[in-house]
Amino acid sequence: MLSALQLPIFLAHTPRGVGILTTTGRRTGKPRRKCLRAIRNGARVYLVMLGPAMLGVEREQAIAAWLHNIRADPKVHIRLSDGTHFGTAREIVDEEELATARVSYTETVNPFDYAECVFHTPGQASRPKIVALHSRWFDTGAPIVIDLT
Repeated sequence: MLSALQLPIFLAHTPRGVGILTTTGRRTGKPRRKCLRAIRNGARVYLVMLGPAMLGVEREQAIAAWLHNIRADPKVHIRLSDGTHFGTAREIVDEEELATARVSYTETVNPFDYAECVFHTPGQASRPKIVALHSRWFDTGAPIVIDLT
């Protein structure tokens, strides 16, 4: 729900560390947009589908619609602060690539992360709290990479 509220704002101005992911609906074939934390590292963008515990869902098989859409059609585009990029999304399974993705995703802290942290952790936002929050997301979620074309 938060993503839907943020979408109009982020379409006008997409802050660093945020991406508007557009997938193709697996059933409808229509474009589907989702606001996500998105960290670019060269020709790759890292995302994480939050795990069931982080989403307040008890089912271990809970998969976000955007990930189902990627599995059905991995061609995506993502709007970042520096423009819109096209690429191919995939789940990260290689251990070495997973380690690289983890460092990029968890250690990158942008100004927007401080506001985001307030919604997810008690007390004042700080870099260590933000890194811990993003580490928890990465470790309990499904890491995704978009290879930009």
